[in-house]
This record gives sequence, C-alpha cells and structure tokens, in this order.
Amino acid sequence: MNTPYEKLLAKLGRADVNFIIVGGVAVALNGFVRTTEDVGVLIDYSVENVTGLLDALKEFGEGHARELSVADFSDSEGAVRIIEDFPLDVFTIIRGKRYADLIGSTQTTQIGDIDVHYLNAAALIALKKDSQREQDRIDVSALRSLQNR
Repeated sequence: MNTPYEKLLAKLGRADVNFIIVGGVAVALNGFVRTTEDVGVLIDYSVENVTGLLDALKEFGEGHARELSVADFSDSEGAVRIIEDFPLDVFTIIRGKRYADLIGSTQTTQIGDIDVHYLNAAALIALKKDSQREQDRIDVSALRSLQNR
C-alpha cells in the first residue's frame, strides 16, 4: 500500500465499513486510468456503519472527521466532503441509488490483505451517462470502449 487512497480504503475495509468505491477511482479500477483529486465512496446508511466510518477516520490524516457525527449524514443525495490528505466524498445515495441497490454491481480488488468493492463499468456508465459534466462524458465513452474490447 503506497498511496494515501489505498491506506484509507484498506482502513475502512479493516473496520468492516460497508462501502463501494465510486467515481474516478472506480473508473480507474475498471481500466481507464485518469487523474482524480478525490475518492468517492457510497456507504450503507445505518447508524452502525456511519459510526464505524467515523471511528476509522478519526485515526486517518489529521483526523478532521472527529468533528463529524452521525447526524451530519442523511439519507439523501449529495456528499459529505472530508478533507484529509485528499478530499473524501461520502455518499449515502448517488443518483437515486443506495448501497443495497449497487452492491450487486461491484467487483472487488485487494488492497493489502483487504478486499474492497468498486462499481463495475456497467454501473458507472448507468450512473454517469446522463451527466452534464465533461469528465463524466469522457468516463462513459472510455468505459464503453473498454467493454467493447
């Protein structure tokens, strides 16, 4: 584990946090490697899971997550952005989909000795295909090209 991203994702996995990697890191794990400045995760929205996430984050980076509580997370669209060594965007719903809706559309990768879930190409395409963001349109095109190989 070399990158701060990997260290964080492995830490969440060791803490048994239910999460799925989404966004640019998931795109890269599907084969279209591009730069990204943040990590996005979709978490299972439950008090126990959010508490586990916050407990794990207290010991990461400078520990800015210590200032957060379960009440800062809601069962609605949008992300809670936590900035440590890099921005971490934590979603409970993304484009109308929850953790339970998307866990069946994941693949796993191993970081150290920990398996972590990330969205597969088809799920990423479905989430990003109607986006107006230029980067999302680029991701969709690249992911479709990779699927057609």
